[in-house]
Amino acid sequence: MQRTVLLLVVIAIVASAGFASIGTAQSAAGVPAGGFEQMDVDPDDVLIEISVEPDGDAVWETQYRVRLASDDEKQAFEELHADVESDPDAYTGRFGERMNATAGAAENATGREMAVSNVTVTAERRELPQSYGVLTYRFEWSNFAAVDGDRLVVGDAIDALFLDEASSLIVSWEDGYRLGEASPSPTETRDSAVVWQGPKDFTEGQPRVAIEPEGRSAGPVLFVAVGLLVAVVAAIGYRRRPRGGSGPERSSDAPAAAVSESAADADDAEASEGAGPAAAATDADEGSDSAPPIDDDLLSNEEQVIRLVEANGGRMKQKQVAEELDWTAAKTSQVVTGLRDEGDLDGFRLGRENVLSLPDYDATTDNGESDGDDNSEANDDDNADDEA
Repeated sequence: MQRTVLLLVVIAIVASAGFASIGTAQSAAGVPAGGFEQMDVDPDDVLIEISVEPDGDAVWETQYRVRLASDDEKQAFEELHADVESDPDAYTGRFGERMNATAGAAENATGREMAVSNVTVTAERRELPQSYGVLTYRFEWSNFAAVDGDRLVVGDAIDALFLDEASSLIVSWEDGYRLGEASPSPTETRDSAVVWQGPKDFTEGQPRVAIEPEGRSAGPVLFVAVGLLVAVVAAIGYRRRPRGGSGPERSSDAPAAAVSESAADADDAEASEGAGPAAAATDADEGSDSAPPIDDDLLSNEEQVIRLVEANGGRMKQKQVAEELDWTAAKTSQVVTGLRDEGDLDGFRLGRENVLSLPDYDATTDNGESDGDDNSEANDDDNADDEA
């Protein structure tokens, strides 16, 4: 009984005196030379959890767990629990001094001002499911993690840490952050934490954990690269789309069909009266060969303008384009100017109106097509006479 009590008390005292070797000697399972090695008992496991905050500060919690396999060991731990509660400073005083010395060494190595504060200690029994006595030290370490904008990098303050076979290290972070990368590969990766289980001998530059906000983009370089790729693909697709008489979808009678659509209502009425069943059959045949309509939402502004001009026989007024597409005059002018600069559209003044036409548009085709176009051409002639 006396031996068990003595061993448990020494565990607490050695833990408070020895765990500080993490930062200085970086050997840090929490058992320095002259500690547990000289005794007949070791903690069954040591759990080190570091909770990183957005400002780079961290809350450390170190748990030393000892299996209470007998009634005497359970009674001994109850006495230890009472001693910790009655005089916690006896356990936290030296522990705090050693950890501040550790933080001082890390400060010199990293160049960040650091300090350890609010050191506390608790002793409690837990059923895990076996009965364990758990001695827990908790403290705050300011500027523990490096802050790079909204990104946190953890690990330079405990570089080349060593975990023995009974030790585990957990690095956790708050909600709203995610893991960027971890080195070396963790034993376990959780939603908001990474875990390394000993034995683990971290080399220089390890461990490292990069944490970033969940909404953080993949980076400006990648964003620009993706944007350029999308622009190139769109440009290639636009330049290769069928237009004029060169595309496979454009038939030889497309201009005539477009002109007939823009003819006067009187011509449409005459055609419907005189065409008869044969005309209806012809329309049905033409409709079966035509491609299905394309949703305008899938077309770019430039493609909508070209498509509209094509549908109107290859030539129409800019004002009519704005009305058909429900655009402002400024937006229409901007899109049309770009098309003209690329050579995809021609334009000229007719009276007070801007007229747009496809580069391969032939005005003589419309002049002899039908009398129904005389009205629209007469309007243009009137405008030309007024201008003269």
